[in-house]
Amino acid sequence: MTFQFPYQHILSLKEREKDLSLSEMGLLMMKKEGIEKELDSLVQKRQDCISQWEQMEGGTFISDILQQNEYLEFLDVKISRMEQEHRAIEQEIAGKKEELLLKQKEEKTWHLLKEKSLDAYIEQQKKIEQDNLDEIAAIRHYHQRVSL
Repeated sequence: MTFQFPYQHILSLKEREKDLSLSEMGLLMMKKEGIEKELDSLVQKRQDCISQWEQMEGGTFISDILQQNEYLEFLDVKISRMEQEHRAIEQEIAGKKEELLLKQKEEKTWHLLKEKSLDAYIEQQKKIEQDNLDEIAAIRHYHQRVSL
């Protein structure tokens, strides 16, 4: 007779939940990296534009200055939105970390229960085997006494 954990379906469910939480965390981390790259790109673009405009020699038209200011405001708004997205994704990641820790703890609890159940099964099998050996020894001893 082989060991079968009676709550294997629950353990499997907990493992899948942990794996799902882990993959969701990975997706969030990838999304965070994308946001960080885009944010760095926007900040760099803004700095490049400012330095380029500062290096321009000669007179500039008011329309050019207004256009430059509008573009900088556009970049500032976009940077602000990306920073908000970044903060939101970091909060989401923090929540997922807590969820992942909970899932890992639940899975570990069920694994420990399975190990204890297996240990109890092994002890029970050893006891059955020892009882059988004792019975065989008793029968052999009885037959040796009878045959004398």
